[in-house]
Amino acid sequence: MSIRQYPHPHRDTPAITPRPRHLRTLAGRAAGLAAIGMLLLAGCAQMPTSVDKSERAAAQAQIDQAIEQADPAALARARMDLSRALAGTARAQQQLAAIETAVDAHEMALARELYQQADSRGQWTNIDSRRAAIARGVGQWSQGELDAAMHTIRNLPLPLGIDVERRRLLLLGALNAEAGNPLAAIRYYTAVDDQFSGRWLEQNHARIWDLLTQLDANRLANEAEQAADAERSGWFELALTYRRQPGQVDDWIDRNSTHPAVQSGFVEMLTTEKAISTIRSPRASGPIAVLLPEDERYAAISREIRQGIEYSRETSAIDLDRELIQIDTGTTLLGAQAALEQAQRAKAAVIIGPLLKKQIGALASLPDDGPLAIALNTPAEDMPLPRGVISYSLSPEQDAAAVAARMLAAGHRRVVVFAASNPLGQRAGSTFTEEFTLQGGEVVDRETFATDQTDFSTELRSLLQVETEEDGPFQPEIRDDVDAIFIASSGSELSLVVPQLDYFGAEDLPRYSLGLTYSGNRDPQGDADKDGVIIPIAPLLLASTAGPDHPLRSPYERAQLAGSLPRLFAFGADAARLASRVDTLLKGGVVAGFTGDLSVTSTGLVHREPHWGQFQDGLLQPVEPVQEDGLPASPVDPNQMQPLSGSANEGLPTAHTSQPGEE
Repeated sequence: MSIRQYPHPHRDTPAITPRPRHLRTLAGRAAGLAAIGMLLLAGCAQMPTSVDKSERAAAQAQIDQAIEQADPAALARARMDLSRALAGTARAQQQLAAIETAVDAHEMALARELYQQADSRGQWTNIDSRRAAIARGVGQWSQGELDAAMHTIRNLPLPLGIDVERRRLLLLGALNAEAGNPLAAIRYYTAVDDQFSGRWLEQNHARIWDLLTQLDANRLANEAEQAADAERSGWFELALTYRRQPGQVDDWIDRNSTHPAVQSGFVEMLTTEKAISTIRSPRASGPIAVLLPEDERYAAISREIRQGIEYSRETSAIDLDRELIQIDTGTTLLGAQAALEQAQRAKAAVIIGPLLKKQIGALASLPDDGPLAIALNTPAEDMPLPRGVISYSLSPEQDAAAVAARMLAAGHRRVVVFAASNPLGQRAGSTFTEEFTLQGGEVVDRETFATDQTDFSTELRSLLQVETEEDGPFQPEIRDDVDAIFIASSGSELSLVVPQLDYFGAEDLPRYSLGLTYSGNRDPQGDADKDGVIIPIAPLLLASTAGPDHPLRSPYERAQLAGSLPRLFAFGADAARLASRVDTLLKGGVVAGFTGDLSVTSTGLVHREPHWGQFQDGLLQPVEPVQEDGLPASPVDPNQMQPLSGSANEGLPTAHTSQPGEE
């Protein structure tokens, strides 16, 4: 995906892929040249006359070449080289200008390096006290004193010239980014945005965007509502829309036509057509390489996924002529890299896998003309999805988001959440809360329970605000300000929770949970205590309680023969189906799969729209979809934005997703 060509804020002077020429206006090109001149020519008027003519000619040639090539790093180095042949004020002027040139171009590592080379620091205050303070802050940064550097640069005496103010904002942005304060860094980079144009503006927008990716959806929504500056608020809203409702980026563009991200053309990189343009159809010939771990911890999982893939091949969901190659990835990144090399030596047309989250990064090594890759997981939270890769998973977070949408469509506006304390329960509960509130609902209360707990009396009494009469029979009454409850748990935990909900008077409260609470196997006794719970479910698993005429009964019976986890069989079968129908997906189409209706988002992730089931008398019965109310064009209504009431400087970690077989 092309957006990953943009720089990370913690790296200095990254390579930026230029935008296509046809996207640049004449005015933009002219402004870009002006910006380059601003960075490259600043300080040239101070060229000394006291040097030897040959040395001056050589220095001038270096500077002229740097300007011609629009290379501020080379210009900064040339100025430092020239200073070594000078003395006194002329030497100090060139060394100070060298550091400033590096800062202006966001070459922060170079600026710190040049500061260490400078030997005229004592004279800088005589040249300009504010410029000297900027350089002193760079020096403190070079010594690892981030707090001191921020204090020095933040507290420059007023008034400030435009050049000094630009450097102050850029340095504060870079310092806060390195210190792990993305919100503060975004504030400084957006404040300096109007001083750039052309490729310098693109680089600044790239820095802003990469910082936005470090924030979770809840923080993005809060900042979009609270930001007093409309442009900064627009950035948060764009990031939130792109992450949660990528199909509505065009709507955001229509409503924000004057936003800098639109004017610069940056946002065009985020549209579906451009974002997924690096995903390629499989080659006409070549085998399918299935990359799964054979370690004993994952052997059963891998076996059922493979059998699902083989079923798709046998039933012509993928080409019968394609050979299936099984390659063991082990459990490490190196194991996945070795497996990929083996697949490429075999001239694979399609790669399905790897499975483990920490191995997804290995796919970044695939060449642009390499095989189509369908990862069976999402990458680790601090890693992007490699270019040209489709990510397909059975994450509980997707289920939680689907439940939030269904509950709202069913008219539930105020709900409570009861979540297991393990990572799965907490991630699913958090995702549900984010999605439900994002779309206009309210989570009134939330309680957590331990995974080894069997008595939930204390937690449920608090969550439901249970009231009972001191005398007389036990006839509990619960709060009347909630419409439903979401239970983020495993199947065994759900069997314990539901009877206690009924005991405490919540028998009429609609209840929802995750798809993983159903094993996929008909078990009236084991599922007897889950009655009334609605869950998102893979269509194939609904055949478990259907008659012989159900259209998916035959593949379901095959899944039963494969093992005890038919959900994984469906997962493998759909992974193969995605490979064979990638052209349909890239055109915005939907593929009806065993795990749900599948489509590809602008980020390369497979969106899985599940079917729905409800436990009744120990059996999972199909439930008709709810006619959804129209969602707003954007998750944030600009007309409802409140004035800034305070802003934290640290972003929360992004939601973590899980996957069958994850360590």
